[in-house]
Amino acid sequence: MLYSAGFEFEYALVTESGIFHDFGDLDFIALQRALADGSGATDDGLVRGDLGIKSGYWYLEGDERFDADGTFTTMLVKGVEIRTPICAGTTEAADRLVELQGDIAKRLEPLGLQLGIVGFNPVREAYVLDPPLNEWERQMRAEHREYDHAEVSNLSYGPDINLSFPGLSAEQVVEMTRRLTHYSPFMVPFSFSSPFHAGRPWRGPSKRTYERTWRRVAARCFIDPPMGEPTMVHEPRIPREDGRIEFKAFDAFLTRDLLLGGAALTLGVCLADDLPGLADRPSRDLHQRAATAAFADPEIAAGAREVLAAARRALAGTPEVHHLDCLDQLLGEGRTPADSLLDAYSRTGLMYHPEGLR
Repeated sequence: MLYSAGFEFEYALVTESGIFHDFGDLDFIALQRALADGSGATDDGLVRGDLGIKSGYWYLEGDERFDADGTFTTMLVKGVEIRTPICAGTTEAADRLVELQGDIAKRLEPLGLQLGIVGFNPVREAYVLDPPLNEWERQMRAEHREYDHAEVSNLSYGPDINLSFPGLSAEQVVEMTRRLTHYSPFMVPFSFSSPFHAGRPWRGPSKRTYERTWRRVAARCFIDPPMGEPTMVHEPRIPREDGRIEFKAFDAFLTRDLLLGGAALTLGVCLADDLPGLADRPSRDLHQRAATAAFADPEIAAGAREVLAAARRALAGTPEVHHLDCLDQLLGEGRTPADSLLDAYSRTGLMYHPEGLR
């Protein structure tokens, strides 16, 4: 089985004393200066933004603001994103992610900041644009869908699992993306890590999924020429992006093992021809039921067993199949990673996983 893989992973920024920082107090200029000249600036397999912010293996993530003439003014920073180079498999990609995480942690240390992991901002009640959008910004956001629902995306954190398979037709790439979209509600509970909101425990394990996944795509792909549902299928921005599938619905995985488990599940669902379900848009009902009840919902638990079994069949005989073991354990215990966060919160008061992946 030949494929390539890469991860994009969003981290929150916190202090050693446990303070959670976000767009309300993070200094874009100071952070940009600390992260400047990072590795990956010459990697031609990376998509680069037109503002010079996304120019390597890490960059600030947040909501960009412009003046009335369209000149960039600042970013309301939610955290830091690390993206790996294109790798020959998920294990190599995870190793690179952890390595890059260590590099960026050294750069943040002089600012008194550390990396933290959580699926949704645990302290803010809402994200309110201040100042309100001007006319130029409103028009620009109407034309560029990546700015849709900033009120949710600037509060949420999570990974993108990027996969490419050599030799697939455009139709096959779209079919895999539609399969991921259909089965997303049964995949995402294995990642749930957002059981907090507005400074207190929320009513379920994933505030992120409850608010985000049905508003934004669960998965998307890049093919030339684009075909199919326009919110799901995009034109490649660089040649290396042609054929790439991106699963975007997971919460922020708390550990390397869980990230590899989620990546193996994504890979397995892509390859599982015996999974018949296909969808163009993620189900709001199923995602919100998963977000509030997870495996306690009988339909979500049954769907999770189905996708996990199908992924095992599809990955049989490969090293990746063993990465599913930690997901089997979660499902067998009826737990999600959010339960671990809640357990830690009762002991320490922290509403995030400190120190990044390990």
